[in-house]
Amino acid sequence: MYDQNPNHDVPQNNLIQRFFSQRWSAIALEIVMTIVITIAAGAAFDFFDPLDGEDTARTGAVKVEEVHAVEPLDFIKQRGKDYLRERRFAAAKAMFAWAIAVAPEDGENYSWRGYVKLQAGDYIGAQADYRVVLEQEPRDFNALSALCWAYGETRDYTRAITHCQLALQSAGNRSNYAIALENWCWLQVEMGEYEAAAKDCLFSLEYAPEYEEVHALANYNMGRVYVAQGNIQRALPHFHEALRIGSSYPKMYLEIGAIYDTLGKHAAARSSYAQYQELLGGEAGRGTAVGLADG
Repeated sequence: MYDQNPNHDVPQNNLIQRFFSQRWSAIALEIVMTIVITIAAGAAFDFFDPLDGEDTARTGAVKVEEVHAVEPLDFIKQRGKDYLRERRFAAAKAMFAWAIAVAPEDGENYSWRGYVKLQAGDYIGAQADYRVVLEQEPRDFNALSALCWAYGETRDYTRAITHCQLALQSAGNRSNYAIALENWCWLQVEMGEYEAAAKDCLFSLEYAPEYEEVHALANYNMGRVYVAQGNIQRALPHFHEALRIGSSYPKMYLEIGAIYDTLGKHAAARSSYAQYQELLGGEAGRGTAVGLADG
């Protein structure tokens, strides 16, 4: 651990040493400058809003009193989670990259950065981060579930199937099992295995309707099965239910909006597209259930 009362006059050799040898009140500016260096200058002001009075209260910029209240690593991780909830993916990813630089042995940092990458649509990058997590803990449910999704998105179906099945085996509780079921349902649809997908999606719908995010996505995927089978009338109630419940998965709204447009339901399509744009937050993302979003 770093010294709680460091000597501030001793020269330091690198950023990490300086980070742990200065009071938080003395390094607030260095935090900002580090991010400017780490990410493009254009993204830096999106990452940390200008420290200028009333804008700070409105936008949630870093405040010195916040910095005093927590340990440095905890502060970094919390800011990353805050940015993730705001769907500011570049900022969140930079924060968790910083957390990894400070504590590379902590698998949770890789798990969070991998989740941010999933949200942003960087599936290859997410795969790399979650593989690190599995090196440390081979039965980690979040990593297995995330890799089921990430490999599915890149059409690496052999690996996706393996990780989906391992996630089902490693779920350990009802909520995780519901997430794993929905991911397996989704993967079956992605692979075009519609008869098998129908059984899996119906099972997912019946298993845990109390988990709303999962239930919305299961309805969405059941609707996709019916569309693929040419039965749009059976698909529509599932799409309506998915929209009624709501999801953090932007692509759901995009695809349902396109179907509504095809059917001439243009007002409903516009509403779905608007939700899609809102969820994107200016950056690409998917946002299905993986298990970290409530962390």
